[in-house]
Amino acid sequence: MAKSKGPNKRHIIFRLLEVPDKGRRPFFAREMKLLNNLCERYSLEFMNIVDFGRKFDSLTYLTSVKLKEALDQKFRAFNFRVDLSKYEVYNIGDKVGEDAVIPPKNKTIKDFLDE
Repeated sequence: MAKSKGPNKRHIIFRLLEVPDKGRRPFFAREMKLLNNLCERYSLEFMNIVDFGRKFDSLTYLTSVKLKEALDQKFRAFNFRVDLSKYEVYNIGDKVGEDAVIPPKNKTIKDFLDE
């Protein structure tokens, strides 16, 4: 059985960046190096899901001071785990009684226009 290799770095680059039509070889060489540096700092799984709402021209934007802080904040949120030992567990018991069935009210044109 084939072992899954994990996220594809090429797909990550296509998802995060505007890939040029010409000159792809040096573009991918440069961006793959930057992606590997980002994966060392964060993780490949994180880089696979992170989204900024738009595509960048290069991954060098993510290494800049301003976006580095935003990326650090997203990474902390990605790794956040709630410590359930701090919170009390409540037992609300079993369900009692029948469910209420509320029939839908027929809406007339006048009711619709009055809203």
